[in-house]
Amino acid sequence: MKNRIKISVDGKSFTLVGEETELHMQAVAAYIHEKIVQIRKNAEAVKMDTSLAYVLTALNVADDYIKEKEKNAELEGRNLGLCARLEELVSQLDEANGKLEGTTAQTQEQIETALDTDEENQPAICLEEEKPEESKQEMLNISKEVNPQQQLADSRGEQTTKNTSRKAKKGKKRKK
Repeated sequence: MKNRIKISVDGKSFTLVGEETELHMQAVAAYIHEKIVQIRKNAEAVKMDTSLAYVLTALNVADDYIKEKEKNAELEGRNLGLCARLEELVSQLDEANGKLEGTTAQTQEQIETALDTDEENQPAICLEEEKPEESKQEMLNISKEVNPQQQLADSRGEQTTKNTSRKAKKGKKRKK
């Protein structure tokens, strides 16, 4: 659907007809009008010569357009480079995920194998029976290794608790 709009540029009225919205066509007209006003302010000769003002305005608009096209081309080039880099990174990520899935599956298999092996060995360990006297002696030996006071008391033929209680009684007698 074509839109019709009346605009004013440089004091002259025009009717614009186009596919764009009225708001867009008004923005274009305001842009052209502003460019003509700027040119007339900056050049004495342009104030009197209307056709020269229009030509210079057209040249300025074309300059703006070409600069914007160059910026757009530069941004499109950057965008293409970024898209290529993104595709490369996605590919690397997919590859890493594949390796991770393979490693995870391997690790899971190793864990299951280790658990199966442990379950097979478990009954053999449980079947061994220790004699209570041997266990008691083994525990005593371990406690001597850990407790040097007990080792010293054993070498003197004393018990640690008796020795400690004798020292406590002597300490009480001295204080009195």
